[in-house]
Amino acid sequence: MNFIGKALAGVTAVASVMVPVQAGSYEEHTQLARAVASTGVKVLINPPICQQKDAFGWYDARNSMLVVCQENAKGTKMVVWTQEDLDTLRHEAHHVVQDCMDNALDGELESVYVSPERLVRAYLSNEQVVSILEMYEDESKDRQIHELEAFSVATMNNPLEQVDDINKYCF
Repeated sequence: MNFIGKALAGVTAVASVMVPVQAGSYEEHTQLARAVASTGVKVLINPPICQQKDAFGWYDARNSMLVVCQENAKGTKMVVWTQEDLDTLRHEAHHVVQDCMDNALDGELESVYVSPERLVRAYLSNEQVVSILEMYEDESKDRQIHELEAFSVATMNNPLEQVDDINKYCF
């Protein structure tokens, strides 16, 4: 059975980016944004292109940038971060780690986890897996696996572990 089948069967801007939320989360997510920036990837919050796209964010390896389009933004100014905004930062930061797995930030993503299937089973419901696979149904199986892994890592909500992963795999 392929990874997707197993997963479904097994599951039911800058280095000084500040993330204004509750105390512990504030510092941890700020450290994550700084760790991403330390790789040379620009962290952009609410750049003008966000107003033209229907997305919470993305990682663009070609232009070396991670973008977060805040849920409550009304333009390009940063606003108080929502849980969705923080989730987006964690998700996109994981794509940076996936990109580091071949020792180059070149857009060639590789799974970080030896068994992404177990990770997905542990953190995503069957409904979430189905929804994610529907969003990425026109993408390759590898891309679908990378997205499932990134959604799972974001759901883990452990930004300091992600900082450790950036330090381990990107340097």
